[in-house]
Amino acid sequence: MTVINGNPTNFSNLIEPTVFLDWIYRQNTQTNRFVQSGVLKNDPVLGGRLLQPGRSVEIPAMNDLSGDADEWNDTNDIQTNGVDSAMEYCIKIYQSKSFGNTDWGDLISGASTQQQIANRFGNWWTRQDTKILLDTVKATFNNTDIATAKTYGVGSEKELSASDFVKALARMGDVMDNTLSTLVVNSAAYSEMREQQLIEYLQPAGAATPIATYQGMSIIQDDSIPVASDGTSYALIFGPGAIDYATATPTNGLVVQRDEFQKGGMVAIIQKRVVTCHVAGTDVDLTQTKPDTYLADLAAGTKPLFQVSYDPRNIQLVKYGFKVGTDYVVPTINSPKAKASEAVQDL
Repeated sequence: MTVINGNPTNFSNLIEPTVFLDWIYRQNTQTNRFVQSGVLKNDPVLGGRLLQPGRSVEIPAMNDLSGDADEWNDTNDIQTNGVDSAMEYCIKIYQSKSFGNTDWGDLISGASTQQQIANRFGNWWTRQDTKILLDTVKATFNNTDIATAKTYGVGSEKELSASDFVKALARMGDVMDNTLSTLVVNSAAYSEMREQQLIEYLQPAGAATPIATYQGMSIIQDDSIPVASDGTSYALIFGPGAIDYATATPTNGLVVQRDEFQKGGMVAIIQKRVVTCHVAGTDVDLTQTKPDTYLADLAAGTKPLFQVSYDPRNIQLVKYGFKVGTDYVVPTINSPKAKASEAVQDL
């Protein structure tokens, strides 16, 4: 007998209309612009390796030619040089999620819960990807060598300024191409940049909405970037190909299951996937984590889970820490709701 465990959408989760009105199916207000901007882009080559045996993926990288030219004469033999290579290691994350509803609950309430689940499951996974990305970025900058080379102002945040932005951009080195880069900030920081007139707007031909840019970089607002009550926040500057990311669906990765006995009859939509995400130019530090604890370590955010793979200049990611005016910080809108103790202190 099929048994579905968990907490489906019961009638107690729904509203019984006294006067029937059509349901409004709410969408999560998180914008998921990391995905929309292309910062998170599924790599089909990497994705094709996720379903292979093993819990990690090795990404070989062939380095550029190096060294100086040799003097040519008829006295010395010409020496042949080799090409170096490096290996990046990333750990696979195995995830599952199930949402369900009871027949009786939907009948009495008039809700189409199953339709809402089916329509919004993909967006729910997208929000999970955003969380994995930010957790990965945090764990990457926990590494002292990476933080030294690729952050500016973090831990000693000052008022956001154009000059400090340039200093942060210097962490990219001469390999940066601003026209292909993306700047991601909280909406509070975006508003501060507008006040300082740092933002330029480009109007692509045939497009209805202009594109916001700074120093040639497209600007993405995403309130997944935290801002504290005192205005402390940060910007992430992504160069092209900064993130190695892929996801794959295994066999039986999408199942619709019915149980006629539990809770008067219910349906569950079950999804499973394998995903990996890391900053290009880094690899997992296996002295800090292992496959069994990796997901928990990533969520905890306290360990330096990644290290430089070969050369920090290959890391196309910079973190710039700063402060914005507190007038731009709006609890429950672009920042978490203030704790009771903080609210008392502000009185």
